[in-house]
Amino acid sequence: MKNRPYTILVNSSDNFEDCWKPFFTLFKKNWGACNAPILLNTENKDFSFDGLEIAISKSHEFVTNRKLTWSECLINALIKIQTPLVLYLQEDYFIESHVQYDIINDFADLMLSDYSIKHIGLTHFGSNPPYSLFKKDNRLMEISKNSKYRISTQAALWDKETLLSYLKPEENGWMFEIFGTKRASKRNDLFLTANQDYFNFQSGLIIEYIHTGIIKGKWNKGIPRLFEENNINIDFSKRGFYEPKSWLIRKIETFKKLLKNPSKFITGISGH
Repeated sequence: MKNRPYTILVNSSDNFEDCWKPFFTLFKKNWGACNAPILLNTENKDFSFDGLEIAISKSHEFVTNRKLTWSECLINALIKIQTPLVLYLQEDYFIESHVQYDIINDFADLMLSDYSIKHIGLTHFGSNPPYSLFKKDNRLMEISKNSKYRISTQAALWDKETLLSYLKPEENGWMFEIFGTKRASKRNDLFLTANQDYFNFQSGLIIEYIHTGIIKGKWNKGIPRLFEENNINIDFSKRGFYEPKSWLIRKIETFKKLLKNPSKFITGISGH
């Protein structure tokens, strides 16, 4: 069986350890015969799952004087990856149905044959329009330089060096999406995403998961149904369930984040 040119990176941290067993239970069920390397990005903890070969990053292993940022942990994990491409996932992307890994493999081969392609989004989450049809493959759309969330942490294939080039050590995941998108609008990297019309109506979704399993540290209310259907037992009371907030409250909270550390806001926009 052909080894794949991408590593499946499951980005996580130790305080999400309760997600790892459910994630890989659903991953194993829905991915089929996986012949790509798997790396779980942890801080200090180990993990194993029967039937899967999972490497562990331990991004904090040799850091004792402070807690690393989200971006620093991701950078440390990416440095350990040997393949030219990365399939980025997070530990709360609980896969609901069969993954179309043959299409993922096609897209990975396309990226290797056309080095101008730096990113291919694999879900209907993530980037927003405007899009334009990618002429070489009607299964894909080109993400505009002005698209909101041109940089996204949703499931995607990435050129590893390109992903590294967008990361800033001081940023968390939220900042990476917001400020990384600003940086991406000033670069000419070719970013693609799955053509929603094609995959919604002709082929089905490539990777289907609830968006997302954990929201602000709480369980998404859609998760118990999925876990029950797959005989996954979790004590949901430890986290509780997320209660959606109004649009106004969310905007106020975002504004407070920016006020709390405006220097990072300026740094993120400038890209310096």
